[in-house]
Amino acid sequence: MNLVELLESYKSIAIIGLGKNVGKTTVLNYLIREFHARRFALALTSIGRDGEEIDVVTLKEKPRIFAPKNTIIITTEGLLALSQVKYETLLKTDFFTPMGPCAVLRTSSSGLVQLGGPSIVAHMAEILAKIEGFGVDKILIDGAVGRKSLAGLGQAAVLCTGAAIGGNMDDVIAQTRHASEMLTLPKAPATGGCVSLNGAVSDRRILELINSGANLKDKLIVAENPTKIFISPSTYAKLKIKGASLAVKTPLNLVAITTNPTTPTGANFNPAEFLAKMREALKIPVFNILKE
Repeated sequence: MNLVELLESYKSIAIIGLGKNVGKTTVLNYLIREFHARRFALALTSIGRDGEEIDVVTLKEKPRIFAPKNTIIITTEGLLALSQVKYETLLKTDFFTPMGPCAVLRTSSSGLVQLGGPSIVAHMAEILAKIEGFGVDKILIDGAVGRKSLAGLGQAAVLCTGAAIGGNMDDVIAQTRHASEMLTLPKAPATGGCVSLNGAVSDRRILELINSGANLKDKLIVAENPTKIFISPSTYAKLKIKGASLAVKTPLNLVAITTNPTTPTGANFNPAEFLAKMREALKIPVFNILKE
């Protein structure tokens, strides 16, 4: 089973990255192309900006986003002039971003687009609910570096990782394994005996809890959802030594991980070795879409 077949039963799919240059836009374009070939009606949006020719941070070239004709696009008015498609406006919103208000469009031609949707979960959820009436089969939500919070809006999520997040191959695999473990934490039971933490669950908050002297043996530390958890492997290990475990109120359905063995600097991994070791280390299906 390849990545497309694995995702075929889900209507909304979030694509999130562990860092820059891990192949997130390449995965998005792959899914657009493959789902379009299967005659699914698509909707595309992004948390933050994506699809620009040059990365505004690294100043390096980026993959562009190609939208087929009759694709629903959720983006900002400020990015429409930079897109190379004809379109009709289906819906204007009052949700503002630094790039202007968000709008819902339908492309009347194929071409390159720039995406820039709302960065607030409630705003994105409202727009996604409204496009239900536009005949959409698949909604692809492109994440942003360091912004995993909207990943929970998808029925399924794909995590993109790669050599560019830093370190040697074993380091990258360890970072990915920890991230996937956090993103797949179980749903907390309705019974008591839990310590609920609202908002971001950081190293500082967990270490304060550990150092408070509280009895944490068999305690369940509960976050709102996996995208709110930002703790390091060392802090997580300390928490487990105390006998506590983590859970979430709203789980995330992380169904796949993709690997990118290349970096902009040329510090690349062996693709076959990287994929094989990642598959050995993780319980979740792992793909290198360029090898499919």
